[in-house]
Amino acid sequence: MTDLTSPQTQGALALASDAGPLRIIKIETVALAAKFSDLYPNAQQPPEWLLYPAASHRVLPRNGQYASLVKIHTEDGSVGIGECYGLPAPEVTATVIKTIMEPLLLGQDAMAVAAIWHRLFQGQAAGGRTRGFYLEALAGIDLALWDLRGKILNQPVHRLLGGPIRDEINCYASPVALHENPEDSVSHAIQYLEEGFKAIKVKIGRGARTDRLHLSAVKEAVGEDITVLTDANCAYDLDEATKVGAVLRDLDIDWFEEPLAVDDLANLAELRRRTGLTMVNGETQFTSYDLRDSLVLGAIDVFMPNVARCGGITEAMRIAALAAAFHVDIAPHGVGSGVSVCAALQLMAATPNLRTYEYNRLPNPLRESLLNDFPEFTNGSLKVPTLPGLGFTINESVVDRFTVSTH
Repeated sequence: MTDLTSPQTQGALALASDAGPLRIIKIETVALAAKFSDLYPNAQQPPEWLLYPAASHRVLPRNGQYASLVKIHTEDGSVGIGECYGLPAPEVTATVIKTIMEPLLLGQDAMAVAAIWHRLFQGQAAGGRTRGFYLEALAGIDLALWDLRGKILNQPVHRLLGGPIRDEINCYASPVALHENPEDSVSHAIQYLEEGFKAIKVKIGRGARTDRLHLSAVKEAVGEDITVLTDANCAYDLDEATKVGAVLRDLDIDWFEEPLAVDDLANLAELRRRTGLTMVNGETQFTSYDLRDSLVLGAIDVFMPNVARCGGITEAMRIAALAAAFHVDIAPHGVGSGVSVCAALQLMAATPNLRTYEYNRLPNPLRESLLNDFPEFTNGSLKVPTLPGLGFTINESVVDRFTVSTH
């Protein structure tokens, strides 16, 4: 851990405070795509459970892993790196940054993270700004600025956020995908236990009867000491979700994630009242504005921001603070590259109302392999990085391998 009293750190703090604005002079965007077809070169097509791991992929299959990297350069030669959520096409957020945001960023003070966030957010006030590709692009900018700020001050970001409250983050493995047979779901779950996880998340969303078959098999196989969570990915209406909720209660499963359409908050509150289960939302919502509506209606117990979607660490801090005021926890969504994993760990190290973290385990060369120093995983937890900034260095050979053209 960096010593705040060391001459080097004191010198960096003094330099940052006395030198005046540190101007942004260049922004790079790099769209990355790791296609599942390349991971299974000898197969006719990747397995169905990988293409359609969740109910939300029924229309648009998941054909690979994607991320858009952002590199922000300043006049002193410093570089901060962030990530935009990449699904379903990383070229989109890369293009948003280059064509819309870059003119608003060049010449700005890179240390003024909150001011830049507000500037970009206001820049799309008339065009929709609280969800979707624009906010994901803003997230990548924000993460890069926090990485830059930490590097300049020679501090890991969690210390700039007031932490650490904790130096390791409890995780659950996700997902046990939508397999055809319960036996395959069991095999997938056991694989996670062998990796050292104490909690797993099972995808549901095919009706109460089918959900029961798979969940019953998994629960019996993993035993009482393993926590089983569920994720419906917005598959149900209120009536069917009520039936599935009864299944979860019978199986002593409490966590019911995204049972209804993302905006169906009044019915989500009613489902919470009917079932008494822990209602979890936020993966496909984005900002504190979405969270506000859920809290006012009493619809949720846990909110799941993704730092590479929700507007970055700046907005995720607001989300966590607002949730805490209503005694609601956060449990960040963990889909993304190694960059967003490290960013989420920095946030969670300084967040009091943290429930748990989703450590996504689908095949993904952009996760562990993208970094030279991916955080250590032991005994069901990820270590919080302590290098300056977000706490990683990039493996540029992996970046080169998976870069796709945005033209």
